[in-house]
Amino acid sequence: MKLSPARYISILGTEVHAAVTTAAEGKTALKEIRQKKNEFGLKRRALVYQQKTAKEAAERAQGTRTDRRKTGLVASLRRLFGMIQARAPKRSVAELESQIHDIDEILFNLESCKVQIEGKLLSLS
Repeated sequence: MKLSPARYISILGTEVHAAVTTAAEGKTALKEIRQKKNEFGLKRRALVYQQKTAKEAAERAQGTRTDRRKTGLVASLRRLFGMIQARAPKRSVAELESQIHDIDEILFNLESCKVQIEGKLLSLS
Protein backbone atom coordinates (compact mmCIF):
# COMPACT_ATOMS: atom_id res chain seq x y z
CA MET A 1 0.00 0.00 0.00
CA LYS A 2 1.44 3.32 -1.07
CA LEU A 3 0.90 6.30 1.21
CA SER A 4 -0.24 9.63 -0.17
CA PRO A 5 2.28 12.49 -0.17
CA ALA A 6 2.01 15.24 2.43
CA ARG A 7 3.29 18.83 2.34
CA TYR A 8 3.43 19.69 6.04
CA ILE A 9 3.74 16.30 7.73
CA SER A 10 6.85 14.12 7.52
CA ILE A 11 7.14 10.62 8.96
CA LEU A 12 10.64 9.24 9.47
CA GLY A 13 10.61 5.77 11.00
CA THR A 14 8.08 6.22 13.77
CA GLU A 15 8.72 9.93 14.31
CA VAL A 16 6.18 12.45 13.05
CA HIS A 17 7.16 16.06 12.35
CA ALA A 18 5.02 18.98 11.23
CA ALA A 19 6.28 22.26 9.74
CA VAL A 20 3.48 24.77 10.30
CA THR A 21 3.89 28.56 10.45
CA THR A 22 0.44 29.97 9.63
CA ALA A 23 -3.13 29.13 10.57
CA ALA A 24 -3.95 28.07 7.00
CA GLU A 25 -1.02 25.67 6.96
CA GLY A 26 -2.14 24.34 10.35
CA LYS A 27 -5.62 23.54 9.04
CA THR A 28 -4.13 21.78 6.02
CA ALA A 29 -1.71 19.88 8.26
CA LEU A 30 -4.63 18.68 10.43
CA LYS A 31 -6.34 17.34 7.30
CA GLU A 32 -3.11 15.59 6.31
CA ILE A 33 -2.83 14.05 9.77
CA ARG A 34 -6.40 12.77 9.52
CA GLN A 35 -5.59 11.25 6.12
CA LYS A 36 -2.39 9.61 7.42
CA LYS A 37 -4.25 8.15 10.41
CA ASN A 38 -6.77 6.56 8.05
CA GLU A 39 -4.01 5.16 5.82
CA PHE A 40 -2.01 3.72 8.70
CA GLY A 41 -5.20 2.34 10.25
CA LEU A 42 -5.94 0.43 7.04
CA LYS A 43 -2.37 -0.79 6.89
CA ARG A 44 -2.60 -1.96 10.51
CA ARG A 45 -5.85 -3.85 9.86
CA ALA A 46 -4.24 -5.65 6.92
CA LEU A 47 -1.24 -6.63 9.06
CA VAL A 48 -3.48 -7.87 11.87
CA TYR A 49 -5.34 -10.05 9.36
CA GLN A 50 -2.04 -11.43 8.02
CA GLN A 51 -0.89 -12.11 11.58
CA LYS A 52 -4.09 -14.00 12.31
CA THR A 53 -3.72 -16.19 9.21
CA ALA A 54 -0.03 -16.81 10.01
CA LYS A 55 -0.91 -17.96 13.54
CA GLU A 56 -3.64 -20.24 12.20
CA ALA A 57 -1.23 -21.76 9.66
CA ALA A 58 1.33 -22.40 12.39
CA GLU A 59 -1.30 -24.10 14.55
CA ARG A 60 -2.48 -26.22 11.60
CA ALA A 61 1.10 -27.31 10.94
CA GLN A 62 1.44 -28.59 14.51
CA GLY A 63 -1.86 -30.44 14.32
CA THR A 64 -4.70 -30.52 16.81
CA ARG A 65 -4.21 -31.38 20.44
CA THR A 66 -5.66 -34.87 20.06
CA ASP A 67 -3.53 -35.55 16.96
CA ARG A 68 -0.37 -34.67 18.86
CA ARG A 69 -1.25 -37.12 21.67
CA LYS A 70 -1.75 -40.06 19.32
CA THR A 71 1.19 -42.35 18.76
CA GLY A 72 1.87 -44.99 16.19
CA LEU A 73 2.80 -45.21 12.55
CA VAL A 74 -0.51 -44.00 11.07
CA ALA A 75 -0.75 -41.05 13.46
CA SER A 76 2.84 -39.96 12.74
CA LEU A 77 2.27 -40.22 8.99
CA ARG A 78 -0.91 -38.19 9.32
CA ARG A 79 0.99 -35.52 11.30
CA LEU A 80 3.79 -35.50 8.74
CA PHE A 81 1.39 -35.02 5.81
CA GLY A 82 -0.47 -32.37 7.79
CA MET A 83 2.75 -30.42 8.25
CA ILE A 84 3.55 -30.69 4.56
CA GLN A 85 0.07 -29.62 3.48
CA ALA A 86 -0.15 -26.71 5.92
CA ARG A 87 0.65 -23.58 3.99
CA ALA A 88 3.63 -21.75 5.38
CA PRO A 89 2.94 -18.07 6.09
CA LYS A 90 4.69 -15.56 3.83
CA ARG A 91 5.92 -13.56 6.81
CA SER A 92 6.68 -14.62 10.34
CA VAL A 93 4.38 -13.77 13.23
CA ALA A 94 7.18 -11.92 15.07
CA GLU A 95 7.88 -9.72 12.04
CA LEU A 96 4.19 -8.88 11.73
CA GLU A 97 3.97 -8.06 15.45
CA SER A 98 6.91 -5.66 15.19
CA GLN A 99 5.34 -3.90 12.20
CA ILE A 100 2.02 -3.60 14.02
CA HIS A 101 3.87 -2.15 17.03
CA ASP A 102 5.60 0.41 14.76
CA ILE A 103 2.29 1.43 13.20
CA ASP A 104 0.72 1.79 16.65
CA GLU A 105 3.59 4.09 17.63
CA ILE A 106 3.13 6.14 14.44
CA LEU A 107 -0.60 6.48 15.13
CA PHE A 108 0.15 7.67 18.66
CA ASN A 109 2.69 10.19 17.36
CA LEU A 110 0.22 11.44 14.74
CA GLU A 111 -2.30 12.06 17.51
CA SER A 112 0.23 13.94 19.65
CA CYS A 113 1.28 16.01 16.62
CA LYS A 114 -2.39 16.83 16.02
CA VAL A 115 -2.74 18.09 19.59
CA GLN A 116 0.36 20.26 19.20
CA ILE A 117 -0.90 21.79 15.96
CA GLU A 118 -4.30 22.49 17.50
CA GLY A 119 -2.56 24.27 20.37
CA LYS A 120 -0.52 26.30 17.92
CA LEU A 121 -3.68 27.22 15.99
CA LEU A 122 -5.23 28.51 19.21
CA SER A 123 -2.20 30.71 19.84
CA LEU A 124 -2.12 31.97 16.22
CA SER A 125 -5.77 33.00 16.13
